[in-house]
Amino acid sequence: MKKLKSLLILLAVLLFSGIQVLAIKGPRKADPLKTEDVVNSFAAYIEEIPYLKKSAVESLQSELENHINCLKSTADKEAYINANNLRFFIVNQKDSVERYQGKSSMLIEDFLDRYSKLEFEDRDKCMDKMQAILNDKLGPCEQSLNRLEREMNAKTEKPIIDLDNQTLLILGIVVGVLLIVLLIIAISKSGKKKESTPVHLRDPHSSNNPESGIVVRRKTATILKKQSLEDVIDNPNYMKIDVVDFCYESAVRRMYIKNTCIEEIYNMYVHDQDAPDQAREYGCMVLGRWVHDEENNEYYVSLEQIVLPGDDAQFEEYELNFGGKIKLKVLEELRKLRREKNLQYDLTCWIHSHPGLGIFFSNSDSSVQMQLKHPTHPNFLTAIVVDTLTPGMQLGVFTFHRDTTINTKNDLKKLYSLAEWYQWALNSKENEESKGNKESKDESESDNGNVSFNSEDYFNTLAQAETHDNDCYGIELSSNMVVDICMALTERSNGVGGMIHGTTHKQGQKTEYLAEQLVDNEAQATNPLIGYFVVAQHRSIPSIRKYVADRLEEIKFVLVYTPADGLLTSIPVIAGDLSTDIKYYGEQKLEELKQWTKRSR
Repeated sequence: MKKLKSLLILLAVLLFSGIQVLAIKGPRKADPLKTEDVVNSFAAYIEEIPYLKKSAVESLQSELENHINCLKSTADKEAYINANNLRFFIVNQKDSVERYQGKSSMLIEDFLDRYSKLEFEDRDKCMDKMQAILNDKLGPCEQSLNRLEREMNAKTEKPIIDLDNQTLLILGIVVGVLLIVLLIIAISKSGKKKESTPVHLRDPHSSNNPESGIVVRRKTATILKKQSLEDVIDNPNYMKIDVVDFCYESAVRRMYIKNTCIEEIYNMYVHDQDAPDQAREYGCMVLGRWVHDEENNEYYVSLEQIVLPGDDAQFEEYELNFGGKIKLKVLEELRKLRREKNLQYDLTCWIHSHPGLGIFFSNSDSSVQMQLKHPTHPNFLTAIVVDTLTPGMQLGVFTFHRDTTINTKNDLKKLYSLAEWYQWALNSKENEESKGNKESKDESESDNGNVSFNSEDYFNTLAQAETHDNDCYGIELSSNMVVDICMALTERSNGVGGMIHGTTHKQGQKTEYLAEQLVDNEAQATNPLIGYFVVAQHRSIPSIRKYVADRLEEIKFVLVYTPADGLLTSIPVIAGDLSTDIKYYGEQKLEELKQWTKRSR
């Protein structure tokens, strides 16, 4: 019995000790997320995005390869390109690829935010592998687009045809019959000229020449951006013209012409006034935006930026030849504007001169108008004709009627003066500058503690951001600040590169921060803390937030340098946290900032 008692006491002690050990250790900590599991989950997540789905990528690749093979085998590349609208196709697909490449880091961050409370086996490795997945999808598409573009520009080699005698005899008979038919047609048409394919306008003001015209084939790409004129309607930098004031029954209700665009047009023609003997016909295309009032079936149109012809254009006294390169220049500028402004830009006007001939719209001009019109919304296109040898350089504006017929000279109620437009443009710029100077002065005088500064001595890293928050409207770097950043990069490859100290400038509701000094020790600073400088391999908001978490409530922004691409990204703090919306970000190459520093010094 004593032995049994001892054994029971021993078991009780061991059981009690085990319970104590478990109580001390607590629940078992969750294992870190395995890299392979996270990456596989991300691959499935990407499949939910229509453009990045495997089937969509393979379909695009197949379509590109098919076009490439067809171009290699076709005898008339230009005809195939035009029939399949390949130039616009390439522009749109490149836009899509670039858009997803640009926001790849955001896709990764959004996905990883799902696991923000969990630990990773190797977070950086996960991000690298996820980036590789995106590269594997977008990289081949980009390469195929470049191959297709090269194949489009490659010259077609004429095949060497080896035919036997019988085939040659048949071909000779067929050619002979065709020649006879063509001869009969030529005689019946009494010498009428065949319409040429190049972009060419021959004797454009002859009413007997309806077939000549600019053959600029324009098939506008699918609208991807927002149709808006909100920033234009009450903007003093745009001249507002109600079309009813000068024209009857136009499909366009109002035009908004930017002052800088008017200056460009004036400078294009003013030399004719100084040297009338050398005056020649000349023209350009104008890019802008449009919106459609469906209820009244009317258009509102802006004219913002001109596109001049390429070096293949030829202009004589009564001959207007835009050349072929202007098509590519228009495409490139449209692509750039849509990407930078995130708005839908199109060809909204074309302009040409009638030096000493008067203001009218010839049959050839009408032919050009019909060729340049938008495929689904033709009626917003406008045209301006300038007689550069009249006092004040008279001009007329021609538009479509609602039934797609074109206004004529008889429809015009009044003409305008390009010289008067130009004077308005100069006055509007002067008024805007003086207004800005007055507001700046008033704000600096009324706001105690607000620092005034010369903007030419600073580089605003948020100037090109798509959207601005009033609490961090601008981040102005001094040249000394740029030098401090470069010096910090020689000592650090990752992590916090220093604390940014500076001052505040307010103008109305907008606040800008003047970054003056980058320090490791706050005791060295002479101004308040306003931001952080961080060196990171990826622009991952969760990772960057960890670096600045202790001072996040105090700072107004973070500058992030990524060595892989040499970019300095400006990320404002909005509502107490780092913004995750890239529309608020500013990006500059550090090399560009270095060059600016050299110029400013």
